[in-house]
Formats: sequence, C-alpha cells, structure tokens
Amino acid sequence: MRYFGIILLVVFFFSCSEESGKNSDDFSYLPEAVGGYSTVNIIADQPLWDNGLKAHVQPVFERQIEGLLNPETEFDITTVRSKVFNRLFKRQRALLIFVTSKKVSQEGVSVKKNVYADGQIVVQLAAKTSDAAITLFKNKKDEIFQVIDHHRTTMIQKLARKKNNDQLEDRLLNNHGIGMIIPKSYRLGMDSLNFFYAFKQGEMKCEKFNHKNCYYQTGVFSYFFNYTDQGIFTPEKFIALRDSVTKIYIEGKTTRDSVRSYMQVYKDFPVATKNITINGQFAYEVKGWWDMKNGTMGGPFVSVATVDEMRNRVIVTDAFVFGPNFNKRRFIKELEAICLSTKGF
Repeated sequence: MRYFGIILLVVFFFSCSEESGKNSDDFSYLPEAVGGYSTVNIIADQPLWDNGLKAHVQPVFERQIEGLLNPETEFDITTVRSKVFNRLFKRQRALLIFVTSKKVSQEGVSVKKNVYADGQIVVQLAAKTSDAAITLFKNKKDEIFQVIDHHRTTMIQKLARKKNNDQLEDRLLNNHGIGMIIPKSYRLGMDSLNFFYAFKQGEMKCEKFNHKNCYYQTGVFSYFFNYTDQGIFTPEKFIALRDSVTKIYIEGKTTRDSVRSYMQVYKDFPVATKNITINGQFAYEVKGWWDMKNGTMGGPFVSVATVDEMRNRVIVTDAFVFGPNFNKRRFIKELEAICLSTKGF
C-alpha cells in the first residue's frame, strides 16, 4: 500500500445523486482520467485513517475476487492525506474522499462523475467527527463499493466500444438477435445454430516466473435456450448446462490422439453465484474455475445468464481466460464487462 502526504485545499459538497451534470457521451473539455481501473484513491486525514478507518476500508476494497484459485484483490488502494488536493490526484479515476469538520451542515454520502476529469467517479463522505465518518462508511460500505465497481465496468465497456469489432457484433446480432460489446482484437471461432464463439490470443510481458513474453488466451461464447422457469438458475444446474455446452464446442489439446480433451467446470473449487439486474431484466452471474478434461489447461471464467422476455429465452454469455503467467484481475474484469453488456433483440 502507498501513502502520499498532501493537503486538502477545497472542501466541496455534492447533492446526493449520481448525475454528472452532462451526458457521458457529450464532448468534454476535461482531461481524461488517469490511473488504473482497479485503483481507488482514499483521501482522508491521517489520524482518521490510522485510528479506525483503515480497518473498515481495506476489507471492502481489498476483498478477494470470486472465482480465482490464487487470491487477488478487487481493488488496489492508494491512501492520500487530505491536506493538499493537487493536480496529481485530481485526475485519478476513482476518488473516495472523507471530509470531517464541525462545519459540515449535512452528514451523508454523495456521488458525482467527471468532476476534475472525464471518466472519473468521486464519492464523498461528510461528517462532523471521525467517529461519525467511520460509522457512516460502515453503514454505506456496500453501496459505495457497488458504485465504484459499477463505474469500473462502465469505463471498461466505454473503452471497448471505442475499439470494437463491428463485423463480429453485427454477425452476432443478425444471426442470433444478441447484442454484445466485442473488442476489435477478437476473432471468430465458431458461429452455429445457437452458439457463437470469439477469442483473442496474444503475448505480452510475463508477470510471474520470468521476464520474457508469455502466451495468453481469452474467449467469449454465447448460447441460448427456451425459458421455462427460474429453476435453471441454481449452481448445480448451471454447472451441468455449461459442461454440456463446452464438451461439444470448447476443445483442448491432448498428447493422445485417441482421447478427446474439452473444457469443464473444475469441481474441486466452489463457484460463486448471485442474482443481478441488467437493463431492468433478471440475470444470474456465475464465477468459477475451469479446467480441461484429459488436458492440463485451466483458468477463471464468468458466466452471465439474462432472461430475454421478448423471445422467451435465456441468453448465456460466458467468458474465460488462460494465462498461467499472469495475474487474472485485468482479464476477468474486462471479460465480466463484456458479459454484462449482453442484451437480447
């Protein structure tokens, strides 16, 4: 963890809303936000941070990402002393600001976008005392995490839309009635009656074991089936469904010609599931680990099943990564953003 000493010059208050004051697609004269998509900058007085706030903030943002065999945190935290709020930090992508003063007229949490930079989220907690600020954070921590996490997803999607693959997106929409953001770097793997698969392969500098370039691969596939009831949205049934699809379509390499290798959910590692909402429709998200039957590959996956009420079907978008020499957060957050962009037409 890093700690920078600066001085807060301006105390500002926002209305309790998430409106940015302008359409996010409008031209902006603000500079582009900087910093990692998974970095949260905490701006607080050092006594407040050292005397209790740290113990409550760290577990919220440094929780482990679900579905990974090796622990990785949801966010990195950079702590900043609230004495000078200078240019270095004003342009950071995610700011969580704690203001404690007896002059605070209304205690609460406020959210605003694009304050100092385009693509920025600013969450401010205002309280009269340090104890009140800590209590306020404890009561609102889940909502604060969701706001910043949602902003991360939105910004990743926005970047992908700027560099998207029009041909693959149009093909998926025209052939299957499914809208989804597909980055330009992806290639078509398969397009059948009710199965669509795109993938990306590449090399970049390794993060583990050595300093050479290492291979990685990501894949995204979509399929659909008739919707009957919500009984399908259980871990057991969803795992069985995914395995039945990947057994047919996602093959691996094997050293024996007589043995077939294919993707499956790794059964010795529990999946994480939750109900979510996409575009006002019910959706079901599953995160876990995959491996290859009769093979040696493996990695994390994320699946999102959405109910397409217009066509009375369930659309499943699934994404996976293979990159044993890399940390997985950068990959899985991009893939999750792609899955969450799924929409039926």
